[in-house]
Amino acid sequence: MRRVAVTPVRVAGAALIAIALAMAISAAVALVDGGGGFGGLFWSAIITASVGAGLFFGSGVSPSADSALAFASVAWSWLAVSVAGAMPFLLTGVIPWARFDDALFESVSGFTCTGSTILSDFASVPQGVLFFRSMIQWFGGMGLIVLAVAILPALGIGGLELIASEAPGPTADRLSLRVRDTARRLWLLYGGVTLLIAVALSAVGMSIYDAVSHAFTTVATGGYSPYGDSISHFDSFAVEVVLILGMLYCGANFSTHWHAVTGGIGAYRRVSEIRWYLWLIFSAFGLLIWVNAGELGWLQNIRESLFYAVSLGTSTGFGTSDYIAWMPAAQVILLVLMVIGGMSGSTAGGMKVLRLQVVFRYAFRELVRARHPRAVVPIRLGQTTIEEQVAAKVVGFVLLYLGLIVAGGVVLTGLGVDPVTGFSGAISALGNAGPALGDAGPTNNFLVFPRAGRTVLMALMVFGRLEVFPTMLMLVAATRGVTQARRRRRIGHAASKE
Repeated sequence: MRRVAVTPVRVAGAALIAIALAMAISAAVALVDGGGGFGGLFWSAIITASVGAGLFFGSGVSPSADSALAFASVAWSWLAVSVAGAMPFLLTGVIPWARFDDALFESVSGFTCTGSTILSDFASVPQGVLFFRSMIQWFGGMGLIVLAVAILPALGIGGLELIASEAPGPTADRLSLRVRDTARRLWLLYGGVTLLIAVALSAVGMSIYDAVSHAFTTVATGGYSPYGDSISHFDSFAVEVVLILGMLYCGANFSTHWHAVTGGIGAYRRVSEIRWYLWLIFSAFGLLIWVNAGELGWLQNIRESLFYAVSLGTSTGFGTSDYIAWMPAAQVILLVLMVIGGMSGSTAGGMKVLRLQVVFRYAFRELVRARHPRAVVPIRLGQTTIEEQVAAKVVGFVLLYLGLIVAGGVVLTGLGVDPVTGFSGAISALGNAGPALGDAGPTNNFLVFPRAGRTVLMALMVFGRLEVFPTMLMLVAATRGVTQARRRRRIGHAASKE
């Protein structure tokens, strides 16, 4: 049988096979737990694996490949696994088939590491399904990096192109001369950190199930928890400390982490972005303490302010209390953290600290030029000079990012959502942060949004995780693929007439 050379189809097939493995593992957890859900997870694994194998073995790599095709391969695979990820919620009866869009919302929120949920009665959800929820965030957290540096090289495309699109300029870092080796090293680090966090959580009192589930979502900065009250369920300062350290670590650049592991902690001092990253989070921490003074007890103030500064500053979204009861100024600080997010090359969402650096340097340069028009003022990040076209691209991205927030907020408000909930929901979805403000706070779920509103939020989640430009390239590549297929059919038809 002749295979069709469609690269995105082949990549999507490989991604579905990987997710089928996650479903099978979750089915085993459900079987051991005995709380139900085994049948739904098992058949989800069988169906997903079958479709994935059909797509993978029934297609090949396109003879010609470019960046648009690479981005399309990644983006379409994410969409495929998001649809497949909805299946366990439906086949286990956790979400009825009439609410397929809610199951898709839960899946998209998981794979994009957003952490927003429509679930409310967590006690009635089988443990295996909740474990699957955590696993899809784990896959989603490293997904972009892995697909960029492991799959794309097999297509003959520079594997670091996708990382460069997410973090322009100096962050497109190759760890090895062979891109495949880079992927393996990142996976080794990712898995090692996951194991370390799981062991640490277990050591401070979590069960093995809870420790592994929260380790998955911590390293992915996803924020899913098997409990409706999130981290407040444990009421443990030791647990919070472990999670804070884990979130801080995973909100930073994984390439820098690898350099630090292999070459010493001096690697951190050479990256200016990490100084900005830590300064932003701990400055927000200090501001939260100041704003909440008099509203919370001093010890509670320090504990909750630190946790939320890290949780939302890394776009994880774990919760320990209801910050909706805080002062409005404190909530504004949290919103700013959601917009910025973590470092480039991390599992965190947001527009990234690197872009904030570039925008600030660009603005400062323009101020200097206003006073000294003939001055040549380069844009520097540490020892690296940012090219003019890269800086312009970053500024354009930031404007587009903010524009999407405004557009999303306006649409949600037009659908009947109050402005605070609507605009904060758009910020949270695009920044992959999880909880929002208003009626969508950390103690509520996203059923407060109408069905059409949740569709808008899903779109923003995908845009936020895959980034705007790659997603647009996905659509371009898909359109081009259809055009090429029609052209081949016309040529074949003309040849048959001859």
